[in-house]
Amino acid sequence: MNYIWKEWLEQSRGKGLWLGLAMVILTSIFLLVEARSYPDALGFDAFLLSLHGMNVYLIPIFGLFLSAFSIFQERELKTSMILLTKKESYRTLLLKKSLAIHCVIISVFVVWYFVLAIFMKWFLQFHLASFLFFLGTVIVLLLIFNQIGLFLGSICNTKMQLIGAVIFTWFFFIFLIDLVFLQYVSSVSYENVKLFSWLYFLDPIHTLQLFLETSLGLFSLNNMSRLMEKMIWMQPWKFLLIDIVLWMVIFFEMSILLRSKGEKS
Repeated sequence: MNYIWKEWLEQSRGKGLWLGLAMVILTSIFLLVEARSYPDALGFDAFLLSLHGMNVYLIPIFGLFLSAFSIFQERELKTSMILLTKKESYRTLLLKKSLAIHCVIISVFVVWYFVLAIFMKWFLQFHLASFLFFLGTVIVLLLIFNQIGLFLGSICNTKMQLIGAVIFTWFFFIFLIDLVFLQYVSSVSYENVKLFSWLYFLDPIHTLQLFLETSLGLFSLNNMSRLMEKMIWMQPWKFLLIDIVLWMVIFFEMSILLRSKGEKS
């Protein structure tokens, strides 16, 4: 609990969290105003899908920057060294720091979306189940990219390295992966589509999109072609669960194994 309170004080005193939240609030309001012109039957689900598309661009980079600079600041101000001298292992320190960052950043964004839900109920045909599915995508995005940010903050030695690493990671997930898949999608056949499926859905961005569309009923898993059935051979929530465990565990362990030499000494 002390780590969570400490993290809240640090994040609330900085400008990064509030600037990021302000951008999400403004874009959400503009999308909500636009959604009032949608047909009533699909307006709410279409709004959530538009909101998710916006989140895919904004939330990963906010999570990366906030978590990366949080752990980097611990090293820069030598507070991590003080904590480690109290016979606390780096694994334990990183675990507590990770939990604190997840709790603080996720809580702030979740509170905003519950506030936004009040306006959704006024202007759109609000469906609680659809909203909770959407909220789940927000939480998963923050969990994964917060953890990647903690990894970047653990291995970078300077702020310039860290900024470059964060921007490249964001570019890699948002743009570069899709460019690579576009190059090889023409070579996908019935024989190798399952391998392609594994690679495709290991990207949390792709999995979250499918999960939200199927959960909202905008994409049906019934009456698919044989190729698509082999492509989506597992329920989307199972792909999503694999992504959460895999990305978070891998980057947590890599943060410990590859942390900067200065921190180790």
